[in-house]
Amino acid sequence: MLLTDPQRRTLDRLIGTGERPVFASDLRQRLVDRIEGAARELELPEPLWLGKEALNQLARCEGRFAARLLGEDPPFEHSINTASGVLVHKAIEVEVGARDGLDPHAIAVTAAERLTEREERFADYWRERTPPEQDEILMDVVRKVTLFQSSFPPLRELRREMAPVTELPVRAELLGGDLTLSGKVDLVLGVPDRLEPGRASRLAVDLKTGGAWPEYAEDMRFYALLMTLRFGVPPYRVASLFLDSGEWQAEDVSEETLHHAADRVIATARAARAVLSGRDPQLTPGSWCGWCPRAFTCPMAEPRPA
Repeated sequence: MLLTDPQRRTLDRLIGTGERPVFASDLRQRLVDRIEGAARELELPEPLWLGKEALNQLARCEGRFAARLLGEDPPFEHSINTASGVLVHKAIEVEVGARDGLDPHAIAVTAAERLTEREERFADYWRERTPPEQDEILMDVVRKVTLFQSSFPPLRELRREMAPVTELPVRAELLGGDLTLSGKVDLVLGVPDRLEPGRASRLAVDLKTGGAWPEYAEDMRFYALLMTLRFGVPPYRVASLFLDSGEWQAEDVSEETLHHAADRVIATARAARAVLSGRDPQLTPGSWCGWCPRAFTCPMAEPRPA
């Protein structure tokens, strides 16, 4: 298979071909015990559902976390950025999963048609756009698909070796469902090692269309924890790949990585218990104040931009 230099670089350095680590067969259960042992003492007043965004909001400001936890965020409505983002992910799903090769524009159109059929909020937004506005969004998707194709080897031709899966939903129910962890991984590559089930064989990748943020590394550690709880074996590596540049931030997964992610979940559950019990949140101002529903009444909020 002939590859461009960026494609070869991704194959050799990010996906890699070296020896994969082997993890103990009781790793998943030890992680479950670690989280449940701490969370059980909290006696959560109601079932708690945590994803990466909740963990990140707590790290930014406990007040922002409390607002989300108590359902104060306004109902979600698509903007041009969110619509383009969800369409890009659907288009990459089409690119990876199509039986035959499609050009990027055909991929974008197919993705828009599928989303319109299956997601009501996107369908409402899409139908309200004029044809020129739809074309503008589609062209942005074409650009992102082109960047994806130039960054990865042709995954459609490597299905047997890599078993690519897009938009993989992963959920772990703990404490009998009182604590649920969930997330959706943009791209997972690799097949289980049938001869040695404890050997890590998967790569988890989040695809990013903007610049780097500190929480991206934490997001990927959370995904590594989720995949371990769901599959019993962690991925050997997690990464955020930036489509504009083809560069990535990657981290090999170890038990220490998973313990760190588990402790972050425990800290978030403790904060949720405190907030739901009426404790005043600790306030930390920052750029996130502009998206907080409490910004106009919070004594610590940074001024909103004009």
